[in-house]
Amino acid sequence: MIHATFVMEQHIGHRAFYLNLRRFIDQSPRVQAHWLEVTYSEPGLLSDRWPWLKQVRGRAAGWLQVNRGLRKTRGDLTFFNTQVPATFAPGLVERKPYILSTDITPIQYDAMAAVYGHRVDRLAIVRRFKDSVNRRLFTHAARVIPWSTWARDSLVQDYGVDPERIEVIPPGVDTSFWRPNGRAEMRRASEPLRILFVGGDFSRKGGHVLLDAFRRLPPGQAELLLVTRSQIPAVEGVQVFNNLQPNSSELVALYQSADIFVLPTQAEAFGIAVVEASAVGLPVIAVGVGGVPDIVKHGQTGFLIPAGDVDQLLAHLQLLLEDHRLRRQMGAAGRCRVEEKFDGYKNAARIVEICEEVIASTKR
Repeated sequence: MIHATFVMEQHIGHRAFYLNLRRFIDQSPRVQAHWLEVTYSEPGLLSDRWPWLKQVRGRAAGWLQVNRGLRKTRGDLTFFNTQVPATFAPGLVERKPYILSTDITPIQYDAMAAVYGHRVDRLAIVRRFKDSVNRRLFTHAARVIPWSTWARDSLVQDYGVDPERIEVIPPGVDTSFWRPNGRAEMRRASEPLRILFVGGDFSRKGGHVLLDAFRRLPPGQAELLLVTRSQIPAVEGVQVFNNLQPNSSELVALYQSADIFVLPTQAEAFGIAVVEASAVGLPVIAVGVGGVPDIVKHGQTGFLIPAGDVDQLLAHLQLLLEDHRLRRQMGAAGRCRVEEKFDGYKNAARIVEICEEVIASTKR
């Protein structure tokens, strides 16, 4: 048995990955795992009364959590979900073999800065310093596990990581939990079909594009289900769900009740919600950015459209709403793809194998 420390960021998308991975890893008899949650929040650390200190406070909390956690743990290796926590303690990190998993590289994140509300460092000397730290962490990692081919390409082209040390392993879901149940198929013909959107940041995820397209549909043809943290004004035919939690039975039931899943996002590193939709057998309409093309095969499991294109979104919505057979075919193909590429148990088992390979290589 190997002893490993898993350093896991707790942002929305990453928390879902953490919960899934932990469920699977904790069942493995081959790994004794210690879990270090990086929340970027520490009670009593600096004052909450000064909003301008928010970013400093978050980074200070992350630094404290990572350094405190790594000093307490003893193990054979460390697994980091994203390189960000590793940058807080590079000296501690390199004392033992480590693995980096990431959905996006810093260069890719900077390229999407405007959409994510991220501020690129203005001073060239700061940018060069951060780049050197990230480059060293990536190139010195025993293995690097990007979530998508998009992130893999950046690791090779932008950071010079040896392709032999890279393996794409996307986040997986529990396919016994996220599964079709036939509820949508039992809906009466007179009832409107249900279009589902799941995105915490309604604006960045393209929610307004979907609302524009929905308003152009014939009245009564469909209803729209929005799962988001954002507050949305009341619109006829639209239901808003603000408090559903990742992997909750209520969220799964909502997916299972839908007929079509839409994510017209402006920018996306990966898109775990798209995996969840395919897992329950929904055809998907999404924007082909980031890691999304790894999930959605255009014309087979759904459709990929350009960002902000309301006309194309409307056209593909109409096609799926009117073609029952196509919805079923694409949904079934999506489910098969999830079972092949995005099964949480299989992907977690591969991560365990990589941990064992790294330890065996270190001993040699």
